[in-house]
Amino acid sequence: MSTYSSDIIFNHDVPTPKQYNSLRVRSGMSMHAHDPERVRRAFAGSSFIVSAWLDGELIGFGRIVGDNGICYNVNDIMVDKKYQRQGIADRIMTELDVYLDRECDEYSFVALLAKIPADHIYHRHRFEYIDPARRYGMLRHQDDRPTGQYSPM
Repeated sequence: MSTYSSDIIFNHDVPTPKQYNSLRVRSGMSMHAHDPERVRRAFAGSSFIVSAWLDGELIGFGRIVGDNGICYNVNDIMVDKKYQRQGIADRIMTELDVYLDRECDEYSFVALLAKIPADHIYHRHRFEYIDPARRYGMLRHQDDRPTGQYSPM
């Protein structure tokens, strides 16, 4: 169930480096801005991008980086602190799921690094910890088992 405003636009537009850096700071993902050229290179290496906009301002973002064949990484899932806990990150993950379901097969390797407490969102999208005791990385399972039935072995 989403609680975000219907005025939020979700699309695949690539933000400018300035917009991206601003969101990283506003979301708590980073305390500094990345070099704009590095951001441009990062976006060029992205397989899929989802951005959330409100009144022309970037308020949410997520992307997939990968080789477009076997290995994929979910990166930069972030939402401006003013808009967190409204379902925006979940919507971004749902958009990324559509891409992964279309592009991946059961042999694909889809990973992410999760920050606690945001890791609960990823469980809803078929990700489980590689090592649950250490909670350092997550893999997406490419089948339909309910969350919690995955084994790290």
